[in-house]
Amino acid sequence: MIVSISRELGAGGGTVGEAVAKALGATLLDERTVLSALSERLRLSSEYLEKTVEHAPSLGQIVMSNLARSAAMMEGPDVYQTREEEIIETVRTIVLDHAAKGHVVVIGHGGIAMLGWQPRGHKVLAILLQAGHQWRVEQLARRFSIDLDEARRRIKRTDEARAQYQKYFFHSNMYDCKQYDLALNTERLGLDVAVSLATTAALRCAERETIRVG
Repeated sequence: MIVSISRELGAGGGTVGEAVAKALGATLLDERTVLSALSERLRLSSEYLEKTVEHAPSLGQIVMSNLARSAAMMEGPDVYQTREEEIIETVRTIVLDHAAKGHVVVIGHGGIAMLGWQPRGHKVLAILLQAGHQWRVEQLARRFSIDLDEARRRIKRTDEARAQYQKYFFHSNMYDCKQYDLALNTERLGLDVAVSLATTAALRCAERETIRVG
């Protein structure tokens, strides 16, 4: 089974993801793990990937990609793939490779939309984590020992990038709750309750999947 966690920055994605992975005995594909796997598979630097992963291309990059795509289509039948699309496809492959061996928890990267909604042969539990803006600012400032203004800048920049990324590549709204099985407000519930609800849902889904397959 795949547990896909979409999250706002500072809403506790890492905390919930780690707890769910531990409860399931699952592989955790968090930001650091995915970047490392991408760097190894694609021979790209971590610095480049940090600026590219979960970011939509700029207008200039879109223009250049469209020109390159047009040229590639004129030269032959192969489908042209941008570097960003190659990265997304590789993330999907990494997730499915791990899922073929057992349970996996993946944080971010377009959520269930990146996986093709319900990839054949794999049950996906899709979770969304949200929280109030000021609460997230305080959480982020505490976690990284930064001041509140810097935390606000990081949250604004990251929230916008993730929303644009999902809209551009997957034509979906990451805040559309209809695409999730479980949407949790970690500020209102508290992280402990959110962790409990997420792990309970994951364990129940895993049990049902085991019974279905068995």
